[in-house]
Amino acid sequence: MPFFDTGELFTIGGVTIRIGINALAILMGLVAVFGIIGLLNSMKAKNFLAAGFSGLTFVVFGLWTVATIFTFGYPDLGH
Repeated sequence: MPFFDTGELFTIGGVTIRIGINALAILMGLVAVFGIIGLLNSMKAKNFLAAGFSGLTFVVFGLWTVATIFTFGYPDLGH
């Protein structure tokens, strides 16, 4: 999977936290953006069930994207 490494951020308890981004993080970020668009459209239409699912989509995929960017999706355990 293509990965762009931008370097180490800091180390916590022997686990190196790095900043970088891979193709999967970009795709999941797009899903989070579409979740925001869906949230706005469903709120405009007063469809609260859809708004709930869109908000949940944004939170889950958005946080996952941020976590992946900061940890590569897995910690570097000194290998």
